[in-house]
Amino acid sequence: MTSIIPKDDQSLSTDVLHDWKKAAASWLDNFSSEDTRRAYRQAWSGFLAFAGTPPDKVSQDDVIAYRRHLETSTSPKTGEPYTQTTINLRLSALSSFFAWAKERGLRSDNPTDGVKRKAVNPYGKATWLRSEDGEDYRLLEAIDTSTTRGLRDRAIMLLFLTLALRVSSVAALTVGSLRRQGKTTFLTYTQKGGKTREVRLPEPTAEAIDAYLGTRKDLTDSSPLFTASDAGRKAALRLGHKAGEESPLTTRSIAALVDSYCNKVLGKGHGIHPHSLRHTAAVNASKDHTIAEVSDLLGHASLQVTTIYLHATGKASEKVAADLGRRYENSNHSD
Repeated sequence: MTSIIPKDDQSLSTDVLHDWKKAAASWLDNFSSEDTRRAYRQAWSGFLAFAGTPPDKVSQDDVIAYRRHLETSTSPKTGEPYTQTTINLRLSALSSFFAWAKERGLRSDNPTDGVKRKAVNPYGKATWLRSEDGEDYRLLEAIDTSTTRGLRDRAIMLLFLTLALRVSSVAALTVGSLRRQGKTTFLTYTQKGGKTREVRLPEPTAEAIDAYLGTRKDLTDSSPLFTASDAGRKAALRLGHKAGEESPLTTRSIAALVDSYCNKVLGKGHGIHPHSLRHTAAVNASKDHTIAEVSDLLGHASLQVTTIYLHATGKASEKVAADLGRRYENSNHSD
């Protein structure tokens, strides 16, 4: 951790150097994610190697010069130009540490203030529903909730639109994934990479799931949360499933139902798939929440996914999900 502050820096007194090293160590320790600590440590080491300036003497010009260096250089690790996401991440690391040092009285200013960062679309070439055109509302309104299948499909759509789940996570859910606590419902799901996470369901999403489960009988914790329709069960029988056995809805089936509804709402060639609904949630959330909160909602493990990654807590994702849930509180439940 102390590699953030050069050991042989002769421009600082012993006491001041000790204060900077202590601040650097506590700054990194304040992040619970080892990925965050590693990335920020590397960002600082790279900056100090470039600037050759002790932290108390770093100026805004030094930071701007470093940004220009990153914009015109290639990564020694990959041999490729630095992406704007990486550049913004490194500038975020500098800003975070200098803000920490300023709070501790080690500096009177933050030299990163005013240094511009180019906007980055963290979702790359992904597709999503245009909320400004009401496409997400129209998608929900296209679902006939007078049928069991429609109730199921609405619940699935809301899991995508409010919790930004991946299709693999939705397909793997069981009734036991739900936990009730009074009027609150929590959902435990498996993230990419195998990690599990528990989140609070927004009210519209919880209500939609309860409405669907109310149409099914003899549920156990191991029962699939979402099962195939009659047509799907017949197909499952042809594949060797036993009669009467509940067939979980597969990722392929979920993709097919998303495609079917989008065909009705947007016409063919729309380019929307289950992951597009996850991105829809992210885009909608980014309008009123920080990138860190959106990152937490998405459960990203990589710091390269979002423009600026700062430590976020599970409370942030709960707040974002609740706000996304309120977006759909007044949407139609039936045609």
